[in-house]
Amino acid sequence: MLTVAEQLRAAREAQGLTVYQIAEITKIKTDHVRALDEGNFATFAAPVYIRGFVRTYATVLKLDVPSLMAALEAELGQTEKFHEPPPLSDESNRFLDVV
Repeated sequence: MLTVAEQLRAAREAQGLTVYQIAEITKIKTDHVRALDEGNFATFAAPVYIRGFVRTYATVLKLDVPSLMAALEAELGQTEKFHEPPPLSDESNRFLDVV
């Protein structure tokens, strides 16, 4: 199965669009479009940016957005930088319990 980056790049190329055209249409920086095409998610500060950019990019390319977003979540879950943080402890905050 193709990665999210491979799907985006393949769809863009199949439609004859350049990175610059996608950047202009989506208002996403050219460097960010290039990073998405390469699957270089470490370029982004937080996963919220990746999700938003991929959703916008996929919509412009008329891809199956829900399917692509599910694949993106799976890929992000495997990256060390964007791995989900551990849950907060179950210990109650005693100060708040008093208030």
